[in-house]
Amino acid sequence: MVIYSTLAGSIHKSTNAGVTFGAAQTLPISATRIELACAMSDVNYVYALIENGDVVNGILRSINGGTTWVARTEPDDADPGIPASDFSRTQAWYDLTIAVDPNDRNGVFVGGVDLFKSTDGAGTWTQLSHWYGGFGFQYAHADQHYIFFKPGSSSIVYFVNDGGIFQSTNANVAAPTLTDKGTNYITTQFYSCAIHPTALTNYFLAGAQDNGSHQFTQGNVQNTTEVTGGDGAFCHIDQDEPQYQFTSYVYNDFYRSADGGGTWTEFATTGGDFISPTDYDNVNDKMYMCDNLNTYQRWDNPQTGSTFAVVSVPSFGGFVTALKVSPNTANRVFFGIDNGDVFRVDNAHTATPTVTNISTGLPAGFVTCIEVQTGNDNHLLATYSNYGLNSIWESLDGGVSWTSVEGNLPDMPIRWALFNPNNNDQGLIATELGVWSTDNLNGSSTNWGASNSGLANVRVDMLQVRQSDKIVIAATHGRGLFLTDIFAPPTALFTADKLTTYKGVPINFTSTSFNATSWSWNFGDAGTSTAANPSHTYTVPGKYNVTLTINSGASTLVKNLYIHILPNRGTPYALTDGGNFEVNPLDFGVDNLAGTPWEKGNSAVAGKNGVVSGSNAWVTGLTGNYADNTDASLMTPNYNFTAIGAYLMRFQSKRNTESGYDGFRVEYTLDSCRNWLPLGTITAANWYNFANTIGDASFPVNEAFFDGSVATYTQFSNTTELTFTRKPKCCI
Repeated sequence: MVIYSTLAGSIHKSTNAGVTFGAAQTLPISATRIELACAMSDVNYVYALIENGDVVNGILRSINGGTTWVARTEPDDADPGIPASDFSRTQAWYDLTIAVDPNDRNGVFVGGVDLFKSTDGAGTWTQLSHWYGGFGFQYAHADQHYIFFKPGSSSIVYFVNDGGIFQSTNANVAAPTLTDKGTNYITTQFYSCAIHPTALTNYFLAGAQDNGSHQFTQGNVQNTTEVTGGDGAFCHIDQDEPQYQFTSYVYNDFYRSADGGGTWTEFATTGGDFISPTDYDNVNDKMYMCDNLNTYQRWDNPQTGSTFAVVSVPSFGGFVTALKVSPNTANRVFFGIDNGDVFRVDNAHTATPTVTNISTGLPAGFVTCIEVQTGNDNHLLATYSNYGLNSIWESLDGGVSWTSVEGNLPDMPIRWALFNPNNNDQGLIATELGVWSTDNLNGSSTNWGASNSGLANVRVDMLQVRQSDKIVIAATHGRGLFLTDIFAPPTALFTADKLTTYKGVPINFTSTSFNATSWSWNFGDAGTSTAANPSHTYTVPGKYNVTLTINSGASTLVKNLYIHILPNRGTPYALTDGGNFEVNPLDFGVDNLAGTPWEKGNSAVAGKNGVVSGSNAWVTGLTGNYADNTDASLMTPNYNFTAIGAYLMRFQSKRNTESGYDGFRVEYTLDSCRNWLPLGTITAANWYNFANTIGDASFPVNEAFFDGSVATYTQFSNTTELTFTRKPKCCI
């Protein structure tokens, strides 16, 4: 077995399966980092992608097993912001990869910012992707790290980048297509997180490495909206005026929302770090941030303006790496420095603050977090991300003295700390190996243990606690966002997998309660259960209240009219039977998975206003545009289609959707919701108008739907799939 390896800019070859390696081979260009790719079809063909001084310095090929190396051609990215001589855009130290077709020694793929293919051994190149889909190229996320062919296959190849994994199943053709394979593949590297102050809400912000700042609004912390792009740095939600929210990009480039996260405006300043640490004063409405050597920066009017001020503090002796606005003393901010020192700065909102060094006894290192007990500025924690030193320290006297509470912790970086809001002798920390906790901060005798159930041994960068319900969120650097009720009081909460359905269809209820140990359910139809996650079947149409009581009465939640069981109806079914949305008003119901629900009424919004019959229509959002990522269904009664014959379905609608992406379609079920089928999959007269061949629209590729704009109510009809020879009842 022949093995090639690189070491400090040199290439070495082993002909005995790695037992020994030969001397460094002679290269015609300088190299620091080298990425190698061997042709599986010809052991003599080897390619080397060379980095030197952060740029791509060349592509080399050997056709004689490394005896000699010859320079080949580098690809030239179509993006004018990427130099023709460096397709990594000075990031060759970071994003650089090369692979060879296992069946073709001249088939080469490389990645820097974007992806390229050569069919002549790196002589000429074809660009395959662009990081935002520009210049006529298909989209693949920026910053390529690895290219992997399925063993023995020339057609199936995987591309690993900052956005996850992309796949091609036709890599052997001239212009391979790429598909994002990131669904349910959660590897987001969050730097930061922020939590909405309203109890029991699932609204969070989180800043992600090279994947923007994300807004969480659903109970499932896997579903997000990217509200601002680039690298997502620190983020904040004003805790007493939560309509004001902030995200940031690199080097103190901020975005503000004044409408609760609906719209965002950019406010850029200077200085700072690539990921600048910041903290927000919720009471006095000021933002504090890292700036440059011996300075910090302050945003004086973040809610309304763009006034920034740089404050000089020569005694810092370094760069700010951690900030904490005191929750107890107005205009007091604690600063951690990259030399290990911690400072208390009073009157931090002025040009001449009072600065006190409170670092006695602390180590030289990189301060990552300063935690202050609510109600007591004398009780502090300071954490460090260095190996080889005690990484967490406690002060009980405002920083006059410090005691290591490292205890039995492994030697690992610590990036954040929280006091238990119910007991400030207990702590929770974010580490290189997940979240750890202690029940007693007790100097060198502090006993820490991993609190990673449901999490993982993954780097965690930040923790935030919501004071109203004591929920804690954790921003992991590689596994997304997690939350825990570890500090929360027992609170009854629940969900159901179906809110609108048909009689005889089981509904699965799930307790999402905080710290529940027993459960008592009442389903509103005399049905009960003591299971944590029961299933219940309703037999009579109507709307039902559902009640959950936990821990023998410690907490009770009632959701009124929570479940809607739709009726059976005969055919024909006309306006006077309920199709006008006036007669039998419970005949129709909604099931909203995400975003804006269907609502019944007469909207005043242009384009949504008006009705066809009666005084109501069903509208996605009566008072405004539907939200991004909306997934909502309007459901009909269970119709009787048992008679042999053709059935005509007609309805009136108008719409204004983002063409090519958003839209709606009609689906039906013949087995009471177990399986839903599209009513038609192709475009047709008086029916679907969009063929959907692009693959990234709301519905599956090659399945048509209603798309674009129809300004006035128009009748649509379809008989194609409702011609039954003998079928059971049908729901639409």
